[in-house]
Amino acid sequence: ESFTPPAGIEPTVNELAARARNKRDALISETDYLLMSDYPIDAESLEAVKAYRQALRDITVQKGFPFTVEWPVLEEVCHE
Repeated sequence: ESFTPPAGIEPTVNELAARARNKRDALISETDYLLMSDYPIDAESLEAVKAYRQALRDITVQKGFPFTVEWPVLEEVCHE
């Protein structure tokens, strides 16, 4: 859900950070099933998922956070 503040009112740093963290948390949640022990994923894809999730957790230490965030991209996942 998004909210557009009235003209001239900018979000605070804390609000921007909270929005970024919420998006990050949602993106991480979208990949939870890929880490299930019985999910058929090949080893290379599993490592890519782990790296993606770590990159998401690291957004808060990016230069420019929370004003600019470079969102990582998860490449296609291959199944076993």
